[in-house]
Amino acid sequence: MFAMGILVSIPFARIALGNLVGAMAEEYFAPHTVIFAFSLWQTPLAAAQQQVLLLPLYAAGMLLYALFIHAMLWLARGKNASYAATLQCVCYAAPCWYLTIFPYSGVPAALVYVSIFLAYSLRATHHTKWSRVLPVIAMGFPVLFIICSLLFP
Repeated sequence: MFAMGILVSIPFARIALGNLVGAMAEEYFAPHTVIFAFSLWQTPLAAAQQQVLLLPLYAAGMLLYALFIHAMLWLARGKNASYAATLQCVCYAAPCWYLTIFPYSGVPAALVYVSIFLAYSLRATHHTKWSRVLPVIAMGFPVLFIICSLLFP
């Protein structure tokens, strides 16, 4: 529930930040640039309806990504904890996705921070070596990039 709440609240944070930038920096940014960068063509009601529809996809994506990471850890012989522990690591990395509210550079920054947080938490949870965790995170990085590009345009 923690991770789902984080993921559902991201569009509202983007709308709020975009309104703040649009209100405070009118002489620096053209209005159409602010609207495009922060996805302000979407009303909060439309964002809420979209998030209700995307909630099952968020949950399925977290479960499948945790399964992928767990399987990769198993192949690397670094799995020393259960799937539930891996799922907790993936869910606790969700607050890093808040960086996607910043236009253009937010998605790459979020990917880096999610990967770092996930590597540290998987290493601590599974009691394994860095040489087993880092290749798993590297294998999961393209998967994260594709998911992030689809869900947070």
